[in-house]
Amino acid sequence: MIHKVLDVMALSEEVARDSQSGKLSKQLLAEGQTLYGINPDYPEYLERITPDGRRTLGQWRDGEFDAGFILLYKS
Repeated sequence: MIHKVLDVMALSEEVARDSQSGKLSKQLLAEGQTLYGINPDYPEYLERITPDGRRTLGQWRDGEFDAGFILLYKS
């Protein structure tokens, strides 16, 4: 049996680089994932980005995302 050693530092640097460039977000959205984060223009809300590019602002209530309004642009 061959054991492969994982270079954790190299992996973390790659993830950081892909995250900052937007590559990681694009890949996750292409795989059908929904992303959540902070929109600097509306820091009091969470921003949800769906795989089809829709961006919605809202807040977590009772364990679910409660959409406040949809932003009228796509990335």
